[in-house]
Amino acid sequence: MKINVVIFLLLLIATNIFSQSDQFTSLSSVLYNKEYNSAQSSKFPSTIESLAFKPNFKEWGKVNLPASVLGDNFEPWESKKHFWLGAAEIAILEFIPWALARWIRKWENPGDNWAKVNSKTWWQNISKGWEYDGDNFQTNNFAHPYHGALFYNAGRTNGYDFWESTAWALTGSAIWEYFGETFRPSINDWVYTGIGGSNLGEILYRLSSMVTDNRATGSDRVWSEIFGTLLNPVRGFNRLVTGEMNQNFDNPSWSRPKDFVLAFDAGTRTVDLNGIKDLRNKSVQGLFSMEMAYGLPITARKPFDFFAISMGISSEAPHFTQLNTTGYLFGKVIKPLQHYFGVSLDFTYNNISPPKTPGVDEEGFEGLLYGSAMIHPYVLSIFPIGQKTLFVTTVGINAVMMGATPNDYFIDVEGRNYDMGPGVGFRFMGSIREGIWDYLRIMYFGNWIWTQTEPSDSKHRVQIFYLEGEYPLTSFFAFGIGAGVYWRTSLYENFPDVDRNHPILKVFFKTAVINL
Repeated sequence: MKINVVIFLLLLIATNIFSQSDQFTSLSSVLYNKEYNSAQSSKFPSTIESLAFKPNFKEWGKVNLPASVLGDNFEPWESKKHFWLGAAEIAILEFIPWALARWIRKWENPGDNWAKVNSKTWWQNISKGWEYDGDNFQTNNFAHPYHGALFYNAGRTNGYDFWESTAWALTGSAIWEYFGETFRPSINDWVYTGIGGSNLGEILYRLSSMVTDNRATGSDRVWSEIFGTLLNPVRGFNRLVTGEMNQNFDNPSWSRPKDFVLAFDAGTRTVDLNGIKDLRNKSVQGLFSMEMAYGLPITARKPFDFFAISMGISSEAPHFTQLNTTGYLFGKVIKPLQHYFGVSLDFTYNNISPPKTPGVDEEGFEGLLYGSAMIHPYVLSIFPIGQKTLFVTTVGINAVMMGATPNDYFIDVEGRNYDMGPGVGFRFMGSIREGIWDYLRIMYFGNWIWTQTEPSDSKHRVQIFYLEGEYPLTSFFAFGIGAGVYWRTSLYENFPDVDRNHPILKVFFKTAVINL
């Protein structure tokens, strides 16, 4: 029971916080060396010896139940496809936000109520087609992907696989865009809800499966179901209405990953919000960060058999400033234990920009902001250095389906002060790793974004360089320092071009909590 509670709290922090934070590092390769180490066990010891907390997860789900009680003939709901329940759940997920806006929300001007839809507005939406909307960054880049995760799980928890459930998310989003509001359908909402939603949705699906123990009984089972439902409400609803909450049966073989690591760090982040290359004009913020890795990319076979999350919370507004995720789609071993080609689906949310009020604050942008949904083909390489240390690298391309970056001369009445559009870029990460510690980590990330939103007379180049080191103080506790710079070059046709250079400095303490 205690293990369930600990895992749930950590996963809840990682996936369901609607706040903001952290340095612009990419996701840590916290498990890349473990497969290599296991294959070279005579040379490399297990990383679990370095952990502060070493739970015995081999006993997970082993309760004293007779085999006859486990219901060998019980057929789990997700083992077959159930279209009509999934369709009903899509309808419910469409209706709830629409009804709240239509009848519950108080509108200063009733004419602004976008939920007053009818056949006329539906036809206008169909005939006029797609546009880009004016919603603020958190709405477009987090709220919509979370809504998409619910759409996704209407398919996933009713027996559909990853790709089929992605179609459920895209369909649910399209229904909302055309028929749920009076505004023209938004192409950025469709991409962020459908694609970002499938990324976040599969992560929530797997984490809820991880904390839900089908073999547990009594209070352990009750808390297990509660935690799983909070992580994935659609799955919890299905388990309730189909009776699975009251059944004892074996857990899916994939629900407890062989490799799972959580790492936490806390410290300060210093950043130049004005972009004038001077940390003397700085914002100093308290910072709590989390990195999670589920599975291994080099042993993954199905989508999201491996995924990773990087999340951070800041003491300054906006408090929720980072949620970056990556999930395995497919891959191929080039050379065993050395080179691997993979393709991942990545979602990024990075916001270190003080809030502005439309119509009150002047135009202009202060701080750092970047969000995207992208496909990332990459090559991962592992090189041994000595007996215990590995040099791990990833080199790849960023194929940006939808990206968001600041506009220095525009702020919409709905809060949008950034441009959106597709893009392309390059990414490199390298780390010198021993056990659970990155003695040195280096990262470069660069993207071009071509603006499609109004005003569409701009394009942007975003680059991030970050260098970080960790020094172990004990076997489970380390001191770290990181420094980097965020560059943004924005080219405008009708306004002066803008160059921003934001130095970043981070000082922190770090620990790894769980390793399966």
